[in-house]
Amino acid sequence: MKEDLLQYDQGEISLILTELDRAISSNQKWLNDFHRGLISKESIPEEFMQDHAYSKTMFGQWLYNSEHSLLQSNAGVQNIEECYRLLHEEARKLAVAHHENLDIPIDGYNEFIKHLSQYQIKVTSFRDALIETKGVFDPLTGLMGRQTLMLQLSKEHSLVSRGLHECAIVMIDIDHFKAVNDNYGHQSGDTALCYLAQCIRLHLRPYDSPFRYGGEEFLVCLPNINRKNAFLVMDRMRKEIESMPIDLSENREIHMTVSIGIAMMEADTSAETTIAKADAALYSAKDNGRNKVVMAEGSVIQTDIEDSA
Repeated sequence: MKEDLLQYDQGEISLILTELDRAISSNQKWLNDFHRGLISKESIPEEFMQDHAYSKTMFGQWLYNSEHSLLQSNAGVQNIEECYRLLHEEARKLAVAHHENLDIPIDGYNEFIKHLSQYQIKVTSFRDALIETKGVFDPLTGLMGRQTLMLQLSKEHSLVSRGLHECAIVMIDIDHFKAVNDNYGHQSGDTALCYLAQCIRLHLRPYDSPFRYGGEEFLVCLPNINRKNAFLVMDRMRKEIESMPIDLSENREIHMTVSIGIAMMEADTSAETTIAKADAALYSAKDNGRNKVVMAEGSVIQTDIEDSA
């Protein structure tokens, strides 16, 4: 369930959570009105007795007409859908009996309560998953944080070990970031971090995974890519970052550069070791003048990808 949700960014998770909370609130009002009608012998609106009534409520509209396409394949949502449909089917039977002035069947009411309990459990579980997923994102940049990093890298390492594809680990660090904070203030530093996060996103494919690794350092997992193309993609991004000004407050702007280290995953090398190699390549870029992309290959650090391709 949560793995499906990680395909969204922080903003989308927040929006899904807001929409779900509204749908839950509306459905609670529906339940209150329904129970009030059964108990007080008041009339129950005919909409409760219509076929497919479950798809016409606000909760049903969220469930069946969501613009968030991935939700339709999420296991948690599928579990909710089944419980919600069965809940409404039992409610419709009770509403028809009530409308015809018949005694409410105890067995039918027990079925309604059973499906109501299951629905509430499934909705609460899915909502908790949304909240937990939202918590794995860095609140400043919106990128995933380190909580999910090793889970993702472990999956990719398994594919590499089975010879199914290649995968690159990239470490990115802002050059002279302390000077940005010292000269322009921490708010400007935050602006620079958000700009870099956005630039990283724009240069990645849908199935690439960017993370805020810590401070001004970012990690990117590039599956299904060879070392030459990993270098070219990152060098293209480096050049764009160098050329684009970052707008600050009070009509100020700055230019920044990044140093980048890349290491390819290997079947007999752990993900942690690959990160360490990429980090060593990053610091080689720093030591050799910054604003460079450096490729780590085994124990050798290479700065010219064409010679090693």
